[in-house]
Amino acid sequence: MRLLAPQEGMLLVDVDQKLGGRGAYLCPGRECMKEALKKGRLSRALRKGVGEVTPDLLEEMIRDAHRERFFSLLHFCRKMRRLVMGREAVDKELRRGRVYLLLLARDLSSRSKRGFVSRGVPTVEVGTLKEYGDTFSTRPVGVLAVTEEGLARRLFFVAEKLRQLERGNGEHGQR
Repeated sequence: MRLLAPQEGMLLVDVDQKLGGRGAYLCPGRECMKEALKKGRLSRALRKGVGEVTPDLLEEMIRDAHRERFFSLLHFCRKMRRLVMGREAVDKELRRGRVYLLLLARDLSSRSKRGFVSRGVPTVEVGTLKEYGDTFSTRPVGVLAVTEEGLARRLFFVAEKLRQLERGNGEHGQR
């Protein structure tokens, strides 16, 4: 996980690790966050003050940054016409062999999930029916598919990080 302070008192999470400026790497585990915030260690590493940041606030900032990046990538997939939504449409693309990533809402019924999980396509459960519906200003949607390999890989990476953060399972040693 890369953090940076573009100006005094400001802290950003660099999800894609591409932003310019002096950064500090931190594992997403709660203990790592506590250690980094002890005695100004993070401020020293960034060579700028980061203000009053608690482990809870830092954890929330990291989770929110990943969530924002995830939905931003989903919007991009849709804009590029590489996102298919809804059971019938996804099923059709699966039969054609054009799906590189399946996204299932966490609150989708177990029965509905079973129909998609065993298709040999990488699958991630993140977001809810309502979140996906609200994101695209549609009715609640529980099944989405990405039909472009590069976008699917990037989205999978961010979705997995987000899923770990939402579960509170930031593993020690990961960036």
